Amino acid sequence: MTALKLVFTNVLHRPVRAFVSVLAISLEVVLILLVIGIANGMIQDNADRQQNLGADIIVRPANAPPLFFTTGSTIIPESMGETLSSLESVRAVTPILFLAQLQGSWRSFWGIDLPSFEVVAGSLDFLEGRRFSGPEAREAIIDDLHARSNGLAVGHHFELKGETFQVVGIYRNGIGGRVYVPIRSLQAITDKAGQASIFLAKLFDSGQLETAMARMRELAPNTSVTSMREWVSLLRNGRPPAYGTFITGVVGLAISIGSFACFLSMYTTIAERTREIGILKSLGALKGYIVNLVMMEILVLCLTGLLAGFLLTFLSLQFLRFLYPAQILLIPPVWVMLTVLFVSVSGTIGGLYPALKAAGSDPIKALSYE
Repeated sequence: MTALKLVFTNVLHRPVRAFVSVLAISLEVVLILLVIGIANGMIQDNADRQQNLGADIIVRPANAPPLFFTTGSTIIPESMGETLSSLESVRAVTPILFLAQLQGSWRSFWGIDLPSFEVVAGSLDFLEGRRFSGPEAREAIIDDLHARSNGLAVGHHFELKGETFQVVGIYRNGIGGRVYVPIRSLQAITDKAGQASIFLAKLFDSGQLETAMARMRELAPNTSVTSMREWVSLLRNGRPPAYGTFITGVVGLAISIGSFACFLSMYTTIAERTREIGILKSLGALKGYIVNLVMMEILVLCLTGLLAGFLLTFLSLQFLRFLYPAQILLIPPVWVMLTVLFVSVSGTIGGLYPALKAAGSDPIKALSYE
């Protein structure tokens, strides 16, 4: 009890230094969890919305990215849709052209043929407004989360590739994209007339899935034919090399910055205690007792920093959800445990080395330390 009281007295005796240590630890927690929450939320939200499309098969260019197809970087002739529709097992085929742009935030626009799209995906649940007035209209329909995030309403306008589009409808989120425009309009402003990014196919009988996919591969040999079930599973559980590299790099950077700040703060905190440690040694305190005392103080600071970090993360998540309702944030429980591990290791390393060095020093030199 005396040792624990001494630890808390030391912490409270220098509140500014203790605050800096706790801040460094909480910074590491917030950096790691926010990055993971944003990245994981984007993946899971994308998978949920595509699962709700209702399609049975996705047909993409053979050179399409392995996972994300919303950049619009690869195209396929729109006329191929007629070839796919000729199969007796196919109920409907709809083309989609994608365009992704960075406009303050990452936005993905879906160019669709609305009549065939609703046959495949089901009718959109309109909350306000109407459907497109024509296949070449400079109009857009958006989901309710995108509308709230960007302050848009029916009748508002936005710029896309130098063209002005008017919001004519708002639908309930959860199906496919967040912004739909007529495919002819998107083809015109992107110089991709007669082109699509993917095709979605709906079958009369899902039991004919494998047979239909095999026939599609024969009719369209230079394409990638995937079932929607396989595609969604890949989104949820698979990670392309580019995604893995991104997560490793960003999370590694967050851990490095947080760990270094934690290490430096703890090192400085313990190094400044050299004189106090010298006093304890002169009174007969053993090396093990001093190291144990220091580790108890590290534990107090780490636990406080973790709690502060979790609180700041929770507040940050609520703030981001308020500012960007369309941004889904999901933090897997395993990352909470990993964050505790990272903080514990960085805090221990940061305090253990100077503690051992001070505990093993000559008491006279420690007492003369300034």
